Amino acid sequence: MIDLHQLATPSHLLDPIQIRRIETFIYQAKVSKPVVSTLATLNVRSALLIRIEDQDGAFGWGEIYATMPSFSAPHRANIVHQSLSNLLHSQSFRTPSECWYWLQSKTHTLQLQTGEFGPFSAAIAGLDCAFWDLYSRKQNLPLAECLGGKLHPLPVYASGLNPADGPEVVEQSRANGFRAFKQKIGFGPHIDIPILEKICLTLTTSEYLMVDINQGWNLEKIREISPLLHPFPLHWIEEPLQVDRSSQEWQLCRELLNKPIAGGENLRDHEFDTHAPWLDVIQPDVGKWGGISANYAIAKQAIESGKTYCPHWLGSGIGLMASAHLLCALGGDGLLEMDVNDNPLRNILATPLPTVVSGKIELNSTSGIGVLPNLELASTMLIHRQETVL
Repeated sequence: MIDLHQLATPSHLLDPIQIRRIETFIYQAKVSKPVVSTLATLNVRSALLIRIEDQDGAFGWGEIYATMPSFSAPHRANIVHQSLSNLLHSQSFRTPSECWYWLQSKTHTLQLQTGEFGPFSAAIAGLDCAFWDLYSRKQNLPLAECLGGKLHPLPVYASGLNPADGPEVVEQSRANGFRAFKQKIGFGPHIDIPILEKICLTLTTSEYLMVDINQGWNLEKIREISPLLHPFPLHWIEEPLQVDRSSQEWQLCRELLNKPIAGGENLRDHEFDTHAPWLDVIQPDVGKWGGISANYAIAKQAIESGKTYCPHWLGSGIGLMASAHLLCALGGDGLLEMDVNDNPLRNILATPLPTVVSGKIELNSTSGIGVLPNLELASTMLIHRQETVL
């Protein structure tokens, strides 16, 4: 496991903190326009939020990855209440990173025994984000400043563009202030290439275009499509292969595509080291693995080695703002991923969500991640709430 001393450290230490109360909230909203990728089609948007309180009544909010599959949220909430809460009972932590490290260590054998690496990692990651929100709120600091950074405008990109209407969504996103766009491809050259051609007809010299394959190709398909992709000014190609393919396959993939390669949302811990040779853009996800604590370490190492850190996110606004503050704290030349698909949960669970202006957002200077869920307005989409008092 990643070393404790590499994890995120607050700029100022507080007295030890005990978590005394944990709540989880599961929200679901049906959408008329599904999210389409080579992995699945999502007709329901889900969000699993976690709220924690300490011995002083201070609170923080986080988000546990539960986007795919959309029925995964109850199981991950149960991990929080039936496993993690027992481990946290009577424990004190000087920093959120100490808590993340403790939970990862204490559940490691259980994760091996059950094969539940993803659900446990996500539950711990979301709790870690809530702990950092709490910690920075207690200091009356924005999370980015609690982590030692300074608030500054963040460049963003419009993500999740479907194959059915990608060029049209680029136009809409451009009108909404975006200057960078990521199109989902991997559906075959007869679908992918006309979409990219149409987008590139309107792309200006100050705009970026990226593509995401969601692990949908093998080497045979890459050999077929790579010559067709070469004419396009792609800022990066994301997850062209399954992340567990051999280093030889990845190296050949990189040579064939001859474009910057992005990935990281489906990696954890030392897998980032083994994949570093072929990744130009590192994209860990604060709600899937590592939270703020370990993503800080992975991203910092990536930036110091000359790579670009662009946090992955495809959920509601709570996880988005945690990602934004981490990116802001670390600096570098990375962009923040902002899903532009239909999602009624995005804004209502993170108020006030920043507005995109000229390709960037401004984080507000309020404490923590700067947003709160509007529980009253979101109540019609709440399908389950659970509380554990430690």
